[in-house]
Amino acid sequence: MYGPHEPRWQPSSYGHPSPYGQPPPYGQPPSYVREAPEEFREAPEDWGTPPEVMTSLARLRAERRSRIFPVAAAVVSLYLVSALMASWAADVMAIRLVGHLNVGLALALLQCGTTLAVCRWYARYARTHLDPLVAQVRAGLGYRGEEQ
Repeated sequence: MYGPHEPRWQPSSYGHPSPYGQPPPYGQPPSYVREAPEEFREAPEDWGTPPEVMTSLARLRAERRSRIFPVAAAVVSLYLVSALMASWAADVMAIRLVGHLNVGLALALLQCGTTLAVCRWYARYARTHLDPLVAQVRAGLGYRGEEQ
């Protein structure tokens, strides 16, 4: 099998010979494919990053995932519940609560409020918990900031 960027061999029955000649035997690369230089054949897993930076980076990833995924799942599930109720429980969504405020409008307002609250919470959480870990990782990598 040839990839999308490799020339395809056409049999001579098409009336003209292929400019590329016969295809290579199966399992061998075409003649125009070169071997990678020795230093690029096996790359280390950590690419030379110091171990303390790797542990800081792993801690940063774990800290971010442990808080964000549950909160994001809660916001998405609230949206899905309101969307499903709007499509399959229209009678429930039309129940009036106060004046012109019905259940559907209340769920929409609740969704807007929770999204705003989650955005504000994440900004504060990133500033107080994640930014110090990012500073540790950058210091371990020798990052000095934007150079002018």
